[in-house]
Amino acid sequence: MRLLTNDSDRDWERLGQSDPYFAVLTAPQYHGNLSELDRAEFFRSGEAHVARILSIIRSRLDPAFAPARALDFGCGVGRLLIPLAARCREVTGVDVSPAMLAEARRNCDAAGASNVRLLPSDDDLLAVKGEFEFVHSYIVLQHVPVRRGEHLVRELAARLAPDGIGVFHVTYERADTPPLRRLLYWARTHVPGAHLALNVALGRPARAPLMQINRYSVTRLLDILWRKGCAEVHVRFSDHGGYRGVLLFARKAPVEVFL
Repeated sequence: MRLLTNDSDRDWERLGQSDPYFAVLTAPQYHGNLSELDRAEFFRSGEAHVARILSIIRSRLDPAFAPARALDFGCGVGRLLIPLAARCREVTGVDVSPAMLAEARRNCDAAGASNVRLLPSDDDLLAVKGEFEFVHSYIVLQHVPVRRGEHLVRELAARLAPDGIGVFHVTYERADTPPLRRLLYWARTHVPGAHLALNVALGRPARAPLMQINRYSVTRLLDILWRKGCAEVHVRFSDHGGYRGVLLFARKAPVEVFL
């Protein structure tokens, strides 16, 4: 059945305008105007994430991995662009929200990250040119309807250079969700007017956007990556408040297939 509340692009722009840092990391301290301490912690978390991702790649896939060109899909306000810019010759950030891109530009300029390009996103990534040694998307695709997200993974994997590595994060299950919560989420996305009514009942603005959490098939994603030439994949699990997910570290290189 087709979702009624499926305009994730529109919702993401509303979040980018109203609460961009919280939309990126849904922790209470990132609501509204951040203090200097909270802003610093927000960007420190980005540095820690990039360091950990690159450490995993070097320990599991390529000990000498040092990408010159990197792409961060769903870059938001630039949390990961700044640490990537310190490690790569050229970094491209892509996001569907103009408000997010504007905030990312301010943050990158303030950090002196002059090697960052920011581009608008569409499902075919038409603005993204060339190949990248590193393609990354984290805590993004679960907010995109699954069919669109799978298409985006195809497009992102197609832009990996030979021997390049992509990191794709998705959610695949919600653990121990109470039946009532499942029912309310279903109503928000399938029953006309339910999302607006529930917002009002909870004391929120009627048109407050819904942050979708979509569940992907890991098997389908593995097949997409295989068909795009990523014959070696390392898997790490994630858990965000009970939303179980995976990070797929995919290397675009021919690997001997077991027969």
